[in-house]
Amino acid sequence: MSSMQTGSMADRVRAYLDGRDGEVLELARDLIRTPSPNPPGDERAVADLVVSRLQDLGIDDITRIGAEEERPNVLARVKGAAPGPTLILSGHIDTKPAGDMDAWQTDPWDPVLRDGHLIGLGSGDMKAAVAGMMYAAAALHHAQTDGSGGGFAGELLLVFTADEEAGAVFGSKWLADNGHLHADAAIIGEPSGITAEWQAVHLVSRGAALFKVAITGTQMHSSISDRIAGINATVKMARLIDRMDRELRSYLTYDEHPLCPVGPTVNVGVMAEAGVFYGVYPGNAEFACDVRTLPGMTEESLKADIERFLDDARADDPDLRAELDWFLTVPPVEIDADHPVVGALVEAGQEVLGFAPDLDAFPGATDAPYFQLTAGIPTVAAFGPGMLPRAHSPNEYMDADGAALSASIYALAALRYLGEG
Repeated sequence: MSSMQTGSMADRVRAYLDGRDGEVLELARDLIRTPSPNPPGDERAVADLVVSRLQDLGIDDITRIGAEEERPNVLARVKGAAPGPTLILSGHIDTKPAGDMDAWQTDPWDPVLRDGHLIGLGSGDMKAAVAGMMYAAAALHHAQTDGSGGGFAGELLLVFTADEEAGAVFGSKWLADNGHLHADAAIIGEPSGITAEWQAVHLVSRGAALFKVAITGTQMHSSISDRIAGINATVKMARLIDRMDRELRSYLTYDEHPLCPVGPTVNVGVMAEAGVFYGVYPGNAEFACDVRTLPGMTEESLKADIERFLDDARADDPDLRAELDWFLTVPPVEIDADHPVVGALVEAGQEVLGFAPDLDAFPGATDAPYFQLTAGIPTVAAFGPGMLPRAHSPNEYMDADGAALSASIYALAALRYLGEG
């Protein structure tokens, strides 16, 4: 793979993006204005916008594909002037739901600029990055076709996925399972800041183990609960939640990882449901848990660890009837720090931001497992504008210049990785 020296192609890329900060920002705002909350999950309108704007930017090799009509993924190709590797730039086009509307100070779908920030649902997670990737592709396309000669090698492939926020069944998982992803490397533009924007290139995408625990008790008339022995499923659930919150992490088996010093993250009771109504002694209850896993942890090992915990809890309370109900496992994944695409991103970040981002692990799960484990594409889990603590929250916001910065970073990183042709 050839290394890119500063030259005419890079200068033309910079020239194309120079003065377009406002355009990139407005595209990000238009993407925010186009709702795509998941659940319920319907990316048609935002996919329409992506396709239309890519065509306006001169990119016409576009494929819209998905398992269901209302769950489209958008793939767009920019071919280089010479043979070479293929690089994917990827972002998801769905968002979490807005949640408690009373907690929003502005309309979630009316992107507001205030005090240097862009406020709106999906701003950092991750519609600004999608806008930046679109302009990065346009920069490479126009720099290669402006008549100056030369170009880049290989191919740049944009992959904008549906359904990332609800398990990727209609998005990256479907694309990978059905053979639609082929490349030599991939970059996902998830928000890469934890305490500051652009903090790190994330080499690890931690996994997610999502499951419920169902509790069975005795449903009967509540007026006789002091006369007839019964099992209150809600109370049993509450006690088990408390115990799991205190103890489950100690049951988990894993190898320490240098980029994940805190180990796995356990969230107990992210959802809970119990009872029927007043007057009914509760016979059923269930609660959901969310465990963020490290490389090396598997669904099989997690299930065994959780069952050991439940076995001990049942042994201590013979009236506890608790069963594990597994929902979903997203496996953890990691790219080698020495992979050329990592170096290309760090170098591009240094040039555009003025500092070299750290190398770190992304705390959450991303589309990376399906790119890397299923499709065999080494994948950077996250490097994009925004901060993770602001995502999935009311009044989501990011630095207003993030979209334009991402366009330059992605364009220059792609050119560094692909090389000039």
